Amino acid sequence: MNNTTLSRCGLGCDLSDLSYRYGGKMSKFISKQSVAIWYALTALLATFIVGQVILWCFPDGKGTGSSLLFILMNCIPLIMAAIFSLVLSEVKSLGDFFKKIFLQKESPLSWILAIFIPVIYYGISILLMNVRFTGNSLLAFFLYFPWTFLYGGLEEVGWRWFLQDHLSFSKHFIPKMMVLSIVWFLWHIPIYQLPWITAGSSNYLIFYLMILGNTFLLGALKEYSKGAVPCILAHMLIDSLAVLMLVQSSLTQIILLVIFEILVASWLVAMRKS
Repeated sequence: MNNTTLSRCGLGCDLSDLSYRYGGKMSKFISKQSVAIWYALTALLATFIVGQVILWCFPDGKGTGSSLLFILMNCIPLIMAAIFSLVLSEVKSLGDFFKKIFLQKESPLSWILAIFIPVIYYGISILLMNVRFTGNSLLAFFLYFPWTFLYGGLEEVGWRWFLQDHLSFSKHFIPKMMVLSIVWFLWHIPIYQLPWITAGSSNYLIFYLMILGNTFLLGALKEYSKGAVPCILAHMLIDSLAVLMLVQSSLTQIILLVIFEILVASWLVAMRKS
């Protein structure tokens, strides 16, 4: 029985067509997953190397060189996303890369969620009485806000816009976010090993849980976004509001916060797919 006979017997297509369609899907799956693995490893290694250079050359964190290397450290996820996108011909040029990141027409809902997510993060923390108000003025927030574009915002290009899209090992949102949260947590470790960095928590369990909750919220936002700008905005707001109020390192409250974040994010994604 040849391929033509199989097709005429009601199987719908010949074997060559079957091989092409399913083989193409499989190769696409392997390709995307391989890209995700290599991207994560490269970004983590590059961040570790730059962190070590800073520690060796600028142990006190003073000097222009230290500041420039620290900015580079924070921009590594974006830089690696650009390199991988260009090498893999996912974008035509560097200009096309930045156009896809910054110039996409986003839905009104994505902008609403970009504001809503920081409200969820801090609002629930306030309800759980796990926030310490710093006493800084609102002016401090506005002065710090532009800096968070470099120190936090731009990393969203790598984690949400690039890596989240290439995590094709599962169609389900929760497993993908669990993997992404681990990568994001590991990436932060060389940054928080710099002696002058005081953000975050010295308790790695609590710090991972905080990363986990934000991974779900920002990941859900990316499901509603074409580019990276809504996620960048949400990340900048979360970091900037820390000038006014700090989420405390109380394990019980952090666990409750993370559970709520995961539930909200999962609901948002389910609504998006329904």
